[in-house]
Order: sequence, then structure tokens, then C-alpha cells
Amino acid sequence: MVSLWFSICMAFRSSHGDQPISTNIIQRFESSGHNQTQESSAKALKKVFLSNRSITCNDGSQAGFYLRRSHSSTKWIIFLEGGWYCYDAHSCRNRWLKQRHYMTSSKWPETRDVGGILSPNPKENPFWFNANHVFIPYCTSDSWSGTKPPSPRDMFSFMGSFVIRQVIRDVIPLGLENSTDLLLTGSSAGGTGVMLNLDYVKELLHDELELTQINVRGVTDSGWFLDRTPYAPTTKPAVEAIRKGMEMWRGKVPRRCREEYSNEPWRCYFGYRLYPTLKSELFVVQWLFDEAQMDVDNVGAPVTKQQWDYIHKMGDSLRHSFENVSAVFAPSCISHSMLTKRDWQTVKIDDVSVGEAIHCWELKTARRRSKRLKNGAKRKRNYSFNGDGVAKAKRKRRNRKIQKNKIRPRKHKVSRSVHQKPRRSRKRRCVHRRLERCSWPQCNHSCPRLHNPFTGEEMDFIELLKSFGLDMNSVADALGIDLQTLNNMDHADLLNLLTQQTS
Repeated sequence: MVSLWFSICMAFRSSHGDQPISTNIIQRFESSGHNQTQESSAKALKKVFLSNRSITCNDGSQAGFYLRRSHSSTKWIIFLEGGWYCYDAHSCRNRWLKQRHYMTSSKWPETRDVGGILSPNPKENPFWFNANHVFIPYCTSDSWSGTKPPSPRDMFSFMGSFVIRQVIRDVIPLGLENSTDLLLTGSSAGGTGVMLNLDYVKELLHDELELTQINVRGVTDSGWFLDRTPYAPTTKPAVEAIRKGMEMWRGKVPRRCREEYSNEPWRCYFGYRLYPTLKSELFVVQWLFDEAQMDVDNVGAPVTKQQWDYIHKMGDSLRHSFENVSAVFAPSCISHSMLTKRDWQTVKIDDVSVGEAIHCWELKTARRRSKRLKNGAKRKRNYSFNGDGVAKAKRKRRNRKIQKNKIRPRKHKVSRSVHQKPRRSRKRRCVHRRLERCSWPQCNHSCPRLHNPFTGEEMDFIELLKSFGLDMNSVADALGIDLQTLNNMDHADLLNLLTQQTS
């Protein structure tokens, strides 16, 4: 299964020595920065600090959010930023020294320009460009689950869960109270935060604030991790880090999941364990070969057959974890996070982008909710339940039907061929479960582009194979084609052949 890819990796290793590769062979294409025009600046998300100043970032600075109002829309998207976490005094001190922007608001700019699902550009974001957009920067280092306030004894507070709920309260008078839809979204640690807080947000709006007209749903991106045994021993195994972190953060997890794992509540930070206990609708976006999962598993850049085997099994395990997930978009690519990238719509499964899949799911869940509300209203009709009342109601309905038939003019039968309506073109079926069928990394032709790991330049796939020092005659023989055909082959066709050989 992995012989051809293994030979590629071993050739690469022999060409560059036995030292570990610092950059993945397959790297994602990052779009270049966009120059802000005067128009885009006017549409930028604007900074707002929380009204409750006791809810803070790790260092005690004010927490807040960025907002772009859309007075013509009743839809709201609230996005939780990602950025990993710290789980003990040592890791938090290192985070403060190296990634301080994830622990303080002291250098937040006045405005932010975020792409993807928060873009106001209809070409980039065709389904939600006109929604009300809220971006919550990550400054609590707790996967958005902490409930630990500042203390004189501790260097940092962890209040991620409180931040989310206060943002909800603060945007209610800004228009959320009159909305119809709320989509709680997030990437990486923010994606985990979506799953941990979705039911609480719904309870806050529906039960406590009685805003039951708001349809609350969630989209988690690259936050669905597995608690697998690492490939190699590591000083920070994910299971131990989450266990320590939850205790330090005073992490809050959904009630039903805590009951399910009463002796090990930290298990609720892993999506496949948490998902079956959720009451709210959730859409899962996840790369099958997520770079963060590979980092957690301590597998490193793949240069041996054992590493490739482990990565291949990781993809199989992730695919298996989606068995009972009703709404999912999982391409077979090596990457991490998707929703706020400028080119988020370019990756497709069966010619369907992630935006189209989420929009399809939105429409279907909205119809189901509307039907439930309609049926509930019917059941609440104030009919008398004694015998006379039921009989009277039946007579009224029967009489109305008779009267309606009396005044309805009789239609003359006409030939069907005369009034035959032209057939409408069949619309593409709306399917919101898009799980890649192929089982090898990068077998989806729309995966992020290949780059030379040393120069950073985009490479033709043939050039990349040659740079590994491979004998191209051997590659051609392995694929069952001649060398001239191999050299002239289109990138997509070659990738298709390779994936057929390795699947």
C-alpha cells in the first residue's frame, strides 16, 4: 500500500542525510496578504471590550471581541479563534514568552480583517457575506473552557467559557435579540471550544433569556482530536496535558458528557466522545490528516515506512470516528484549519465545497426545526378534550370542507399533452455528509498545493520527485507507463495514478 510513497520518502532521506526534516514534504498553499483598500477598511471588524470588566484574558487585561453589524440580516456568526493551550505553570510561562498575543489584549488593533466565513466579500463568502460577524480573539489558553478567575496566588486566570457567554450577552442589545439564526464557529482550539460551549449557549438564549426564536447551531473546524497512543514517547502527551489543563483551568464541559465520563471528564475535550452527548446541531469540518493531530501524536515529518503506516492509520481512525456524525466535511489532505482562509472554497469533495456543504446542512436543519415548531403549535390548540368538544370540532371541520367544495368551480378535464409543463432541469442533490472515500494523504486533487520544502516555491510534481533523487525509470515502471509518458503527464493525472497505486 505504501511502497511507492515509502520509496519517495527514503530517497528524500538518503539525499539529505538522516537528520529530521524540519518542514513537511507536503505544505499547504498560503495566499498572499491582501492590501487593504479604503472600502475594505470601512467593512473591517471593529474592536469592542466586554461590558463586564471582571472577565479577562490570562494576564488580567480586558477580554473582548470584534464586530461587523449587518442591519439587513437576521443571521449571526460568532467565531472562536484557535491557538492551542497551556496546561501547567511551565507551559504557560513558555507561552507567555513566545506566544504572548494568545494571553493578552494589550496589543489588539482597533480593527481586524478576517477572511473565509467572516469575509464581507460575496465572491469569497457567497452564503454568509451579509451576516452579522463576530470574531472573538483567543486570549485565555484554555480551549475556551476555563472558569478560573484571577487570584493573588496564581500568575494567570483562565476564563474562556465566561468570555463566550459575556459576548453573547453584550451582542443581544446590538441586534442578536431580533435575530433568527446563530452559528457558533471556530477553528483548532476554537473548534474544540464550539463543541464544549454550544449547548450552554443554546441554554443561555432559549432558557435563561427566552429568545427561543433563535436557531442555535455550531460548526467546528479542525478541533476534532483523537486520544490515541503517540507514535513516539513525548514529554507532553495530549491526554496528560488535557487532564492537567482541565484541573488548572477549572474547565467546564457539557453536563451530559460529564455524566457520561464522570470519572474522566477530560475525555469530553475529544470530539468523538463529546459528540454523542450534544443536544445541539453540529457540523464537523476536519482534515483527515490534520497537522495538529500529527503533532499531538509526535509522528514528525514522515521519512520511514513505520511513520507512513502510522499516519495512514490515523486517517482511517479519524474516518471511523465520523461513522455516526450526520454532518461532516472531511477531505483527505494534510493541513490544519479551513474556515477563515481566503481560499477556503477551493478544496472540494465530489465537486462540493465546504461552504456549499454547510449551507445545505443549514437549510435542512432549518426545515426540520420549522416542522417541529409547527407540529408543536398544532398540539397546543385549545380544543376541549371531553366528548362533546371533540365532536363539535369534527363537525366544524366537516362543514368547512363541504362549503369549500360547494363554491369551488368544477374544472373541465383537458388533454395532458396540451398543458404539459416543461420539465425543469434537475438540481444537484443537497448532501451535507462529505467524507473522502480515498484513504491516502493528498489523494484529493483540490488539496492545498505542493511546495518545495527548501525553497518554498510551488513545484511541478515531476520536479518534486526528481528533487528527491529518485530514478524516474523505476517510478515509471512502478506505475506501468513509459518514461516519456511520465515526463509529459499532467499533475492531476499523475496524482491520480499514484493514489490508485497506493490505495
